[in-house]
Amino acid sequence: MKKFWKEPLVHFMLLGALIFGYYYLTNDSEDTETAIVIDDAEYDYLLSLWKNQWQREPNEDDIKAFLDQYLRQEVYYKEALAMNLDHNDIIVKRRLAQKMEAVSNDLNFLIKPPTDEELKSFFTSNPDLFLLPPRFTFQQVLFLSNEQNLSDQLEINKNALNAGAGIPDSRKLMLSLSNKWEESSVAEISKAFGDDFALALDNLPTDQWVGPVTSGFGQHLVFISRKDSVETADFEDVKPYVLNEYEYQSELETQEQIFNELLDKYGVKIISDKVPNSVKESFKNQ
Repeated sequence: MKKFWKEPLVHFMLLGALIFGYYYLTNDSEDTETAIVIDDAEYDYLLSLWKNQWQREPNEDDIKAFLDQYLRQEVYYKEALAMNLDHNDIIVKRRLAQKMEAVSNDLNFLIKPPTDEELKSFFTSNPDLFLLPPRFTFQQVLFLSNEQNLSDQLEINKNALNAGAGIPDSRKLMLSLSNKWEESSVAEISKAFGDDFALALDNLPTDQWVGPVTSGFGQHLVFISRKDSVETADFEDVKPYVLNEYEYQSELETQEQIFNELLDKYGVKIISDKVPNSVKESFKNQ
């Protein structure tokens, strides 16, 4: 036994045990730097996410469940960072790059939101972005393709309508299609009757019953009372849309500007011989 206590390995193990015991006693089991802290702000945030999803107040089981989910995420997240699992991960890189772009865009508009003068200038400089599509005010009468003597019926009804007769009751709301359409856009008409019908309207005369015009439902007699051609919208009417488009275009410019500034900051070294020299030069000239 005396020989055992004199062994250097035993001394080393005892010293290690003493050091470990001292560290364990003098340090909290939870390192304040690595501990997961759920304060009022964090809890309120998690609670708001849960309520937005489920549209009700959570009970105790619900609270325990979303806190457990959060802790699981944070534990694995912290351990993944500690193990450097985020390094060279393409998904992480893409997500962080997207967040950086979002932060840059948000800062841009927080620092300098656009004025009305800037929006009006953008509006007048980009008229093609704010064109109102053609609109038609018309009436239609539907004849099904399988009706007997279809050609004769179309001709007889067209003559009667042009002579001042009203739309026959039997032809009103056929297949639940409205007979009257007020200031309808090409997109709305295409959705209801098909593209061919909508495109045909532009070539038809106004203030007379004409046809037949084909749709997916059958044959139509059509009376166009008004055609509104393409025109630029009034600024005040489309101001919210102008703001959205301005922000979008500004985001693209901001992203490009910040990208070039960061590229200058970090620099680029393409040392692969597989990359064409012309491509290498293009990055040097940026």
